[in-house]
Amino acid sequence: MSDQRKFNKILSDVSRAISSSLDLDEVVEMILRESMKTLKADNASLFLVDESLGHLVLVKARGFSADEIANIKLLGSWEVVNKELVLKKRSIIANDVQNNKIFKSRHLPFSSEKLPIKSFLAVPLVKDKAIIGALIIGNRYRPGHKFNRDDQKLLAALSNHVAIALQNAQFYQRLNDLFISTVKALVRAMEAKDNYTRGHSERVMKYSLAIGKELGLSDEDLENLRLASILHDVGKIGIRENILLKPGRLTMYQRKAIEKHSQIGKSIVETIIDSEKIIPGIVEHHERFDGSGYPDHLKGKAISLQGRIIAVADVYDALTTDRPYQKRYEPENVYSKVVKNSYLHFDPQVVKAFTKSFSKYPQIWHK
Repeated sequence: MSDQRKFNKILSDVSRAISSSLDLDEVVEMILRESMKTLKADNASLFLVDESLGHLVLVKARGFSADEIANIKLLGSWEVVNKELVLKKRSIIANDVQNNKIFKSRHLPFSSEKLPIKSFLAVPLVKDKAIIGALIIGNRYRPGHKFNRDDQKLLAALSNHVAIALQNAQFYQRLNDLFISTVKALVRAMEAKDNYTRGHSERVMKYSLAIGKELGLSDEDLENLRLASILHDVGKIGIRENILLKPGRLTMYQRKAIEKHSQIGKSIVETIIDSEKIIPGIVEHHERFDGSGYPDHLKGKAISLQGRIIAVADVYDALTTDRPYQKRYEPENVYSKVVKNSYLHFDPQVVKAFTKSFSKYPQIWHK
């Protein structure tokens, strides 16, 4: 394989890797990992320009101890680094930093004894002709290794893809934050109808995530569970207040009206986002493991895991909170009720995760 083809393949592979996610933390981690791997470096750090401070600010670094991170942060405020990378938009190759001609006449921002980089290569991150940050890779365990122009060319080419992936992830993060804010506003509007259930959805989310973590769910599944659980009762916004707030026993007609809230919730959420990954928890959290729940009388594992988790969290919060029709129970009493209803109302696997979390993290389960 020719050098150019090899160069193109490396660039393509790394670009594909760092563009495979929209999660900001994951993208940053991939950028650092793939940069170190590609250029056989000992460490890597990503900086972004903070316009209010007027210099580069460390976002994340790999290959350093906790004690060394403070020194790496100082690198971003070093005048010569900012001048070359941000103002002149030039890469820096600094082999043997202490004796390099660029830095020799300038005071290092940290002592030579604590300098965790013997040599480094730094490239600016450019998006739409503006500098948004810098990517720096370094060595300290291989003093004889020197970065060269080929390394600089590869990292500079890679930085174009890094800048795009980073901005895409940041944009997605802002959209996601906006969506979560909208969701919480919608839930608060629904819960404003009933003082007794105020905060219920966020508590159910907290309990659901505690159970989900005990079950070992992936980050993606936990995020979907988070959205499904906080939105599980949003359909109640479509239920008349005289039914929702009735202190006594509901008539059959009123109970049927209440039971429609899961389907109403599905209709609401479907109009907001591409929601197939969270709809099951919203629709199925009142299904029972023995098949006696609603709306579809699903049984056992036919109920989604989201639905089975939220069912436990929902009942736990309902029973530990004062309601118009009942006074709250103590957490230990509700714990016993949940365990007793394993295989009937609840999935025994989820109940087991609940009991483990309840024992390990009492601060979560005691209001």
